Amino acid sequence: MPLMAETSTREYGPSTGKEIKQELFMTSVQLIKVEPMTKESFEPFGQLLDSADRPGDRRIISPVEFTAEGKTTLGVIWQPFESLEFKDMERHFGVTQTFIQLSGSPAVVAVAPLTDPSEHDSVPRPEQVRAFLIDPARGFVLRKGTWHSLNRYILSPPGATFVILNSSPNPTQMVDYANSVGSIYSDLGSDDSPDKIDYENRFGVTFKLTL
Repeated sequence: MPLMAETSTREYGPSTGKEIKQELFMTSVQLIKVEPMTKESFEPFGQLLDSADRPGDRRIISPVEFTAEGKTTLGVIWQPFESLEFKDMERHFGVTQTFIQLSGSPAVVAVAPLTDPSEHDSVPRPEQVRAFLIDPARGFVLRKGTWHSLNRYILSPPGATFVILNSSPNPTQMVDYANSVGSIYSDLGSDDSPDKIDYENRFGVTFKLTL
């Protein structure tokens, strides 16, 4: 894998008793091949929004496993065309977060398998991260606790819009794989002082999507 050097500032919360420090270290770039998003390929991570059957003589409603431990929220995301490189993954403890593409360019989401929600040190290995081309005709529901990229990555300008079904509050864990640090938010939308986790240079990886 190609290597690059970068300077990283790591901030530690009061619970760690550590001061802010700056370290210079090497990070590797892990290439992730984009896969088609099918019912079978995406099953370990969630559910596609699609009709279970399409009879010609009657209407049917197919059930969807959506849960929110807080207040269900509905929003619309505009995601511009940007880089296909990223370093952060997150998981939500109280919601089966759901996305439906409304318009725009083809887009990709990265995901990784569930890990023990009671162990904040239990995070996916970089080689477990996968990427899927979002089917614009079908939304997707992430299983509660599924690791995923913070953004949907747009493949061509100008961008794309998505409906997001979420929860408030939204307890969340985030991992920065480049700097090997993490954060635990009691609510991603309002917690300005998340607990910090030091993964002690375990990763040192950034991800790059390839088609």
